[in-house]
Amino acid sequence: MKVCIFTHIRNQHAQGMATGLAQHGHQVSVVLHKPTDIPGVTVEKFAVPRPRLTNPHRWPTRHRSYLRRFVREHDVVVVFFLLDWGFTPELLEEGCVIASPRGSDIVTPPGEDAPPPELVEKRIELLRHASGVGVAGPTFANTVADFAGIPIDRIDRLSLGVDLERFQPQPSRVPKQDGPQRVGFFKGFREVYGAIHLVRAIPLVLEKLGCVRFDLVGEGSQLQACKEVAHRLGLTDSIRWLPQQPHDEIPRHLDGWDVSVMPSLCESFGLAALESSAMGVPIVASNVGGIVDTVHDGQTGLLVRPASPELLAEGIVALLKNDELRSRMGRAGRAFVEREYEWHKVLNDWTAMFQRTLDRVSVMV
Repeated sequence: MKVCIFTHIRNQHAQGMATGLAQHGHQVSVVLHKPTDIPGVTVEKFAVPRPRLTNPHRWPTRHRSYLRRFVREHDVVVVFFLLDWGFTPELLEEGCVIASPRGSDIVTPPGEDAPPPELVEKRIELLRHASGVGVAGPTFANTVADFAGIPIDRIDRLSLGVDLERFQPQPSRVPKQDGPQRVGFFKGFREVYGAIHLVRAIPLVLEKLGCVRFDLVGEGSQLQACKEVAHRLGLTDSIRWLPQQPHDEIPRHLDGWDVSVMPSLCESFGLAALESSAMGVPIVASNVGGIVDTVHDGQTGLLVRPASPELLAEGIVALLKNDELRSRMGRAGRAFVEREYEWHKVLNDWTAMFQRTLDRVSVMV
C-alpha cells in the first residue's frame, strides 16, 4: 500500500509509526513543513510550486494541483495535525484521505492562543468530508464527534503504539535499598501539562516521607516559573531538572523511577502513561480527557482531580509507601500495554483501518 502522511516535525510518534509502516512493507512518504530524516521513509517538504512558464496559474490553482498529486499518487493520505494544508471537499473526493486530529487541533490547551475561526472551520470541513477519521481512544473520539458534528460511528481507532522491546523493564523491579525513592515527570513545561502543580505537591510528599527525589524532564514556557516556585519552597536538593530527552532515552529514566506523574490539565490520549506502564512504573495522573483510556484507576495507577497539589501528593505518597501495590500496578500496566498497544499490533490495526476506508471509498466510486 502506498501511504502518504502529512504531519508536524515535532510529532516523533507519528514519524515512528511511519517508519513502522515502512518496515511492514508499505511504501511510505511523509510531508513536513521542515523536513527531517526518517528511517525507511521518503520525506518531502511541503512547498507549493512557484509559477513558471509550464505552470503559470495563480497560487490557489497551483496549491490544488500540488495536493492533488499526493491524493492521486497514494492509496491513502493521512493528515496528522489539522494544519491548514489546503485540502478542500472537492480534493477529498478524489481519493482516500484520513483525518487524524491531535488534541490541540480540537481543544485549545490552557495558556495557549485559540486558533482563528477560519482555521476552526477548515478543520471541521476536513473532518466532515474526509474518507475516514481516526483517533487514539474512545474518549477523544466523542470530543471529535461533538466538535465536528459527525456521528461517532464514523470515527475509527487509530492509536499510537509502544515498542515493547525498547520500553522493557528490568526483570525484577524491587524496592531500592541504596538510595531515595524517585518520582518522575517527562511531559514538559507547557501550562497544559500541569508541572507547576507537581512542584507545589513536592513539599507535601516530603512532609510525609522525608527523603524522596524528583526528576522533572523537559522544556517549555513554564519551566522558569516552576524553578522559581521550587526555590521559594526550598526544594533545591529534592529536584533534578533535566532537559528535553531524546525519545530513545526515556526508558532509561523510567527504569529508575518508582512512580511516574502526569498532572495534565487536559489530554486527548496520554501516550506517556502507556510508556510508563510498559516499563512497569505505576502512574499518578489527572482524571481528565483521554487519560482515563490509558490509566486504569486503581489498577495501573491512580487518577486524581486536576490542578490539585494536595491530591497529587496523596496519590504519590500512597504508592511510595506501598511496595506491593506499586509492584502489582506495574505488572498490570505492562500486561495492559502488551494486550492493547503493542507496536506491531497497532501497526496492523492501522493497516486494517486504511484498507477498510479504501474499500469503502472504492465502493462509493
